[in-house]
Amino acid sequence: MLEPEHEPGDAAGLRPPGLTSFPRGRLAARLAQYTVTTSTLKFDIANRGELMHDTLEIYRRGVAGEPRPPCCPAPFDVANNWMRDYPTAYVIPLGPTQRSDPEANRLVRWLLTNGIEVSQLEKNASFGSQTFPAGSYVVWMDQPHRGLAETALGIGDDVSSLINVLYAPPGAWSHGYLWGASVVTIPQGAAFQAKTKALSAPQALGGGVVAGAADRYAMAVDSPTAVRTLNQLLGGGVAAQLALASFTSGGRTYPAGSAVFPADPATQAALDAAGRANGIFFRGVTAASLPALDPIDRVPRIAVLTAALNQDIWVLRNLGFTADPIATGATSPLNTPASPDPLASYDVVFNTAGWPAGATARSRLSAFFASHGGYIGAGTGGASFLTSAAQVSGLTAASRGGAGRSGIVYWDNLGGENSPVVGAYPVRDTAIMDPPTWFTSTGPLSVDARFPSTGFFAAGLWLLDAQSATAPGSAVIVHGTNTSGTARLAVYAMNPLYRADPEREWPSISTAAYWADQ
Repeated sequence: MLEPEHEPGDAAGLRPPGLTSFPRGRLAARLAQYTVTTSTLKFDIANRGELMHDTLEIYRRGVAGEPRPPCCPAPFDVANNWMRDYPTAYVIPLGPTQRSDPEANRLVRWLLTNGIEVSQLEKNASFGSQTFPAGSYVVWMDQPHRGLAETALGIGDDVSSLINVLYAPPGAWSHGYLWGASVVTIPQGAAFQAKTKALSAPQALGGGVVAGAADRYAMAVDSPTAVRTLNQLLGGGVAAQLALASFTSGGRTYPAGSAVFPADPATQAALDAAGRANGIFFRGVTAASLPALDPIDRVPRIAVLTAALNQDIWVLRNLGFTADPIATGATSPLNTPASPDPLASYDVVFNTAGWPAGATARSRLSAFFASHGGYIGAGTGGASFLTSAAQVSGLTAASRGGAGRSGIVYWDNLGGENSPVVGAYPVRDTAIMDPPTWFTSTGPLSVDARFPSTGFFAAGLWLLDAQSATAPGSAVIVHGTNTSGTARLAVYAMNPLYRADPEREWPSISTAAYWADQ
């Protein structure tokens, strides 16, 4: 039964006759929900024929490939028309031009689950300078759910010049540009001859150990699937090492951050089983080709500095890491001298907040870094934590929050193949930011990624005002060691674990964790 919420000065809950002010608190919320739900359902029932007609008309237009209808009556047909033409198709390649075949399959599975039609190339097809192998996936846009397909696969639009305030971020969201697969847009009207067949499920992928003599086996950690596979192997007792620089063997280049395994029969059997199960290949490499290697003793145990289970912990656990919340407040075990140090069993700290206030928490965190514990930080808090803790000097971040500023950005890979943090990434990639954040100074840390000097904002809302003048060309991912050289640090301007969605960024934070755990 709902309890009435009383007006101030009306302790008994009684109002003078004629007073019709709206109730407050929980009762008001319940009444609002009831009103919206009831009125909507009444309208839907009364107009069900027209609503069904409109829905079927949307589907008919999609199947026919018709252009979008006019947006709005004048004068709103210009300023309020943000619609753009649908492309001819989206291609999700398989093979050499795909960053991860398992992630391509994951994206296709999501599309099919949500009623989006996906086809498969029966033979090779070309678009411009690109060739897509037979078996690659094609999402033709003459289909009923073309609007959903466009929303999911397209990068979206930069609306910064059109509005001043966004009700709720993120301003842009795209599985095609934030998940782990490569997606190619075939623009409307482009010449694209492709023979395809309808698909009901992603094709089965190969995997396992590639046959041939080998001194060791290697796997690039280039996808969430690769991370989970590596953690599965580590959890099963398989020994592994982390490549600290790129190397080439058998005509294939492996980036820093790749995993290297022994070639003994027991390990080979474990790799083959894991590879076949996950669509991952392990290839033989020569010992002479290998760079410096760090042992990966176990799946890194990550202490997340937060008081509750949150999205960051969910992602890390989803990837196969041990990740637990460690509170830093005044009454937390970390800040209580009589309590055992909760950091004692962890290898790496993940943090998005500032340096805690309590003396005991500060002392234990300082001791953790002095004892070779690693650190991964995100956002302005992740950067200020290190400078306030005297772990580094000169690392500063700026953020342009408020008014719903958020969206998808481009970043350039400065670290290249020799970066243990972004070695597996292309020369330019995409990430999500909420709010937009960048480093104004990186101190002694190496820059792995930075915004392009122009055109770095891809989609969403970001008003490039005076406060944002330092953003173009600025660093967004850095790594290095603390001042004393006892701890490895990786810091992101964005949060790679944001709302458990930017799966494209998860391999980076994973290799950062393996590298930071020394």
